Amino acid sequence: EGPFVWIQVVRKMGIEVIIFDPEVINCWSGPRCLSTSLMYSFAQRSDSKVLDEPLYAHYLRLTGAERPYRDLVMKAQDADGDSVVANQILASPSTTQVVYAKHMAKQRIGVSADIVRRCKHVLLIREPRLLVPSFAKVAPPTLEETCLPALCALLSEIKALTGRPPPVVLSEDLQRNPEGTLRALCAALELPWEPAMLQWEAGPRPEDGVWAPWWYATTHASTGFAPPPSAPPRVLTPAQYELVEDCHPFYSLLLKHALTPLVDPERPLKRPRVGSPSASPAGKDPTVEVGTVKDPTAEVGTHKYKQDARNSTIFVGMRDGMSGRFSLVPRAQAMVSVLESGYLLGDGMWEGVRLHKGKLAFEGPHLNRLYENLKAIDMDVGLTKAELAALVYQTTRANGMRSGVHIRLMVTRGLKPTPYQNPNTTLGLPTVVIIPEHKEPSPVPSIRGIRLHTCHVRRGAPDVQDPGWNSHSKLNCIAACIQANKAGVEESLMLDPHGFVATCNSVNFFIVRNGEVWAPTPKYQMAGITRGNVLKLCAANNIPARELDFYLTQVYGADEAFVTGTFGGVIPVVQVDGRQIGEGGRGPMCERLQKLYSELVDADVAVDWDTRAARLAGELKAARLARGS
Repeated sequence: EGPFVWIQVVRKMGIEVIIFDPEVINCWSGPRCLSTSLMYSFAQRSDSKVLDEPLYAHYLRLTGAERPYRDLVMKAQDADGDSVVANQILASPSTTQVVYAKHMAKQRIGVSADIVRRCKHVLLIREPRLLVPSFAKVAPPTLEETCLPALCALLSEIKALTGRPPPVVLSEDLQRNPEGTLRALCAALELPWEPAMLQWEAGPRPEDGVWAPWWYATTHASTGFAPPPSAPPRVLTPAQYELVEDCHPFYSLLLKHALTPLVDPERPLKRPRVGSPSASPAGKDPTVEVGTVKDPTAEVGTHKYKQDARNSTIFVGMRDGMSGRFSLVPRAQAMVSVLESGYLLGDGMWEGVRLHKGKLAFEGPHLNRLYENLKAIDMDVGLTKAELAALVYQTTRANGMRSGVHIRLMVTRGLKPTPYQNPNTTLGLPTVVIIPEHKEPSPVPSIRGIRLHTCHVRRGAPDVQDPGWNSHSKLNCIAACIQANKAGVEESLMLDPHGFVATCNSVNFFIVRNGEVWAPTPKYQMAGITRGNVLKLCAANNIPARELDFYLTQVYGADEAFVTGTFGGVIPVVQVDGRQIGEGGRGPMCERLQKLYSELVDADVAVDWDTRAARLAGELKAARLARGS
């Protein structure tokens, strides 16, 4: 059953010599997937010889595909695929135990099924977002040229003929963890591990195909699997992005069978039992955002933004909790399973963060709040704050983003085997999703102001559901938002259980009376990052400010009112429950704080990286004090 080895015993010069028809391993790949590097790696083994795309001439003959080196290939190789399989791949006598044949997956066409039945196989893939622009440096990329459809066809054929899927290797894993990936591959192929596979001499090699001068320059300069480049990924052209979208369903199918690199050589090989969680399509850009009146042409609202066509072609960062892999997925294909805890139960926490001048504004406080909330619900994301921040930056850089960007960073508990709330019934690690959007706030609300309506929905006590959690379970705030929509205003003003003013449904609330800034006590609201910064600005600029309980009559009689939030910054409130606040427009205190806050954002992103990292511990302590804990 399965692959086998033919052995011949012949007598030469009176000596019995064992000649093998060796075990054959076919590596099926797409272009620009480190396939040549992996071939060089196998060439270092003591038991192997390698073949470089022996079916290339066969493919060119059948398809008529044009290549600048076509004549060289046709002259150098046998163009009959079945002859190549029979005489070079399967039955060529060799003193080595293993023949490793590198192929592009599209070269499988028109070849006898013997190449599948009588061999072992490995599929080598690369993330489409990286593959497509890399291929474009050499030739125009197409779906066929990526080989992803052909790789999926091979996966199906190999499973049908051998009864099991072949191992799939990610080229990114070869770069990040070459030894662990190669060990996992050797284990899957039932080969002994040889450390020599990690290095080779630079320069051309005798096994290179005649096309090497066109494709192998980078590999010839290498001596092993190099880490991925630190430079930001290229921003894709519209045509490249569309091709990446077309590639992604094929890539996702293959990804489910990817090997997990081995960390401990003694640990047995494991594969995820469940495929990558995947969610409903992100869809098109909204025309009405939460917190505005229903008229899509209205210019007011705490989250009103300028529409940007670039958002339809963004990449979403996703950490699959089952495999632990992080991928950048085209927006329309960014999905999680219907059995994901966030979808089933709202079991997760999130942050909204701004990217300004290439840096996350107030990165430390946002991460501190997120991790404190995760600890409160006993959720371990499996990443340090620095590691999570690095994933956010990886996502924004892949999208070519620098400023005017709003990021929704979400951590949910992970995949469930069945719908059930107990956190113990969860598979793998939490799911991480990073949605960055080109999203500049509209300037209109910051000048014209917004209107509020006091709703019947109250903020609850911490022993019901902690109002300080920025959780996926937002129905309390959504109910308040619905009431604002019905009242024809932009936000709801929410009271605490005792009838004092607490907060709004998506932003924090302030009033100004006699030159003094008043903020509701933090007991029944989220510890807003912008809220905290405004209070710090007051202290630093000799503006009287305090946190206290106050009631609606004091709101109606205030000189000014404003709200704060990460997205909109500082926004004036001109009306509450039909009562005009102050002069009915943006007041001098609000305008001053807007200017100070804008300067603070610039100053925060100007801080060097080492200083930002050192501030994290202090900011966590400050966040706890702000909550009164």
